[in-house]
Amino acid sequence: MTPGREVVAGVREALPVAVGVAVYGAVWGALAVQVGLSLGAVVLMCLVVSAGASQFAAVPMLAAESAPWTIAATTFLVNLRHALMAASLAPRLRHVPMRWLAFLAHGINDESFALTTARYVGRPISAAYFVGSVLTMYGGFYLGAITGAIAGTRLPNPYRFGLDFTFPAVFLALVVPQLRDRWGWSIAGVAVPLALLGAWLLPGKWYIILAALGASALGAAMRRDRG
Repeated sequence: MTPGREVVAGVREALPVAVGVAVYGAVWGALAVQVGLSLGAVVLMCLVVSAGASQFAAVPMLAAESAPWTIAATTFLVNLRHALMAASLAPRLRHVPMRWLAFLAHGINDESFALTTARYVGRPISAAYFVGSVLTMYGGFYLGAITGAIAGTRLPNPYRFGLDFTFPAVFLALVVPQLRDRWGWSIAGVAVPLALLGAWLLPGKWYIILAALGASALGAAMRRDRG
């Protein structure tokens, strides 16, 4: 398949997920302006941070007027999972010229990572497909965030309508189709209790890193055993 067709495939397969991304992007945009961010600040945060989970974590901290360093530290911690994703993708992107890797690294997001790894199981990843997926996901989030920011001052708290559930719902929709064998179920069976235990025992967002590291370690061990 040519690179152009790979890009189109990435866009096409990402579109259904991008609809959900746009919804929780709108929720974030509405919440952001309600705590005092301007439309320009909303756009800038989307472009610079480019991570929905971290942006959601930052909003209540901004509302509480937390110190800038604590906001930066928290969002950095939440974004550490991207380093694990990059480490997983790197061996399968060795064919990509080095000058493009920084661009691809900035584009890593949970949804595109899940779609790409599910499509290219056990084989080199198409950078063109990944780019198509990334552009679609970011486009959905940016469009949603800007729409939510514009309408946010006129809307009641979106949490009242349960719209915040779109965030975990999108991830559930991505994870469930990948639970196809004992390997996938075993890794999920470790990640879930570790995340719950970490959320109970650890401060902040450390439970994300705990679950990611635990599941990654099990996945690496099982892959080694499978030969």
